[in-house]
This record gives sequence, structure tokens and C-alpha cells, in this order.
Amino acid sequence: MAATSDNQLRNPSLSDKARDRLRAAILEGELKPGDKINIERVAETFGISRTPIREALKALETEGLVQIQANRGAIVEPQVWQEIHHRYRMRSLLEGYAAELSCAKGDDKLIAALRDNCAQVKKASQTAKPVSMENARMIAELNRSFHRMIWVGSGSMTLVRFLEALDLPQSFNDSFYKEKNSRDVVWQSHEAIVDAFAAGDSKMASALMERHVQQAVDLLASHADDHISDLCC
Repeated sequence: MAATSDNQLRNPSLSDKARDRLRAAILEGELKPGDKINIERVAETFGISRTPIREALKALETEGLVQIQANRGAIVEPQVWQEIHHRYRMRSLLEGYAAELSCAKGDDKLIAALRDNCAQVKKASQTAKPVSMENARMIAELNRSFHRMIWVGSGSMTLVRFLEALDLPQSFNDSFYKEKNSRDVVWQSHEAIVDAFAAGDSKMASALMERHVQQAVDLLASHADDHISDLCC
């Protein structure tokens, strides 16, 4: 088997990029369960040929997000939300385990960094109006940093790799945090998790993290209902 070069890792293929964009469209509700995916229209929208789109769809079929039907093309898996819930249930369990391991280490520097992260998110979230995309992206990055600090703090890179594979697409994060309800869920849940870390209660940290991730997928489902597809039929 040929080794993967550093250049390949830094520069994803067109099919990888198409896969990520299509996955985001499905997770964000732009492509809904049962929608037919028009390969020609997607290729035109993405500005690439049809071949990487077909390769991307094959990859998404293995993830349970797409069905490729003989002589009919591809459709979004009709039970896609069931599959997404399964994925995020797995993520909640893994994140809970990561929080338990990280908390048990009693790392004061980590706790201080998590506390500072929470303060930044809370400050950026104190408005009842939808924030700008720039601010939403900043909050999304703070959220990603909070979770990743806990993943890395677990000391298990295998666990980190599994969690990275289950992470939300960046484009979803950018829009998700424009709404006050989403922002409030984040900083309130994060503060409770950090309090458990400070108390050295690893079981509580695990339970709070599991609940937090499950809240995220519930908000994802409601958020997706507000989108309309322009890539189907």
C-alpha cells in the first residue's frame, strides 16, 4: 500500500472536499432525507467535474448518509436523522469518557484554560440579537477549542481521532452560533462542566458532557428544519 505523503494530508483531494461539503449540506438540512442529489447540479455549484462528486457520494454511502440506487442516482438516506442521532450518541459517550479521563488528572492549567474559554464565549454571547457571521465563527472556534482541550487532556490520541471523525462540519458551526439559544446552551453547559472539573468530580464531568453533546444534536435537528435545498432534483 502506498504511503500517504505530507502534501496529500495538507491538500485534500477534490472528492474529499466535495464529500465534506455534501456532508455539511446533509447535516445542516440543505439536503433533506429522501432528496435526490443531482450530480450535474452539484458539480456545477462546486465548480468541479462529476467524477469527484461520484467518489464523494460513494464515501458518504459508507457513512450511512447517502443511498446510491441503480439507474436512479443518489438520494439522501431516508433514515439519515436516525443515523445522525446514532452518531451523536456515540460522540456523547466518547466525549463523556474524555471528560472523565481529563477531569481525573486534576490539571489546574487545563481548568484555568477552560474557565478562560467559558468567559470569552459568555462575553461574546451577551446579545439577544443574532450575531454577525464573524462573531459566530469566533464562538464556534472557542467551542471547538474547549472540547479539543478536554479531548487532548484525556491523554488518549486514539480517543481524539475518533472524536475528530464525529465532529460537526465547520459551516454548520458558523451558522449554529448566530442564534442566542445555541450560544446560551454552550456557555451554560461549559461552565457546569468546568465546575465539575474544579471539584474533581470526574463522574459528574462525564455526565454533564454527555448531556451537552446530546443537546447539540437536538438543536441541530431543529436548526435543519429551517433550510431549503438547492442541490436536489
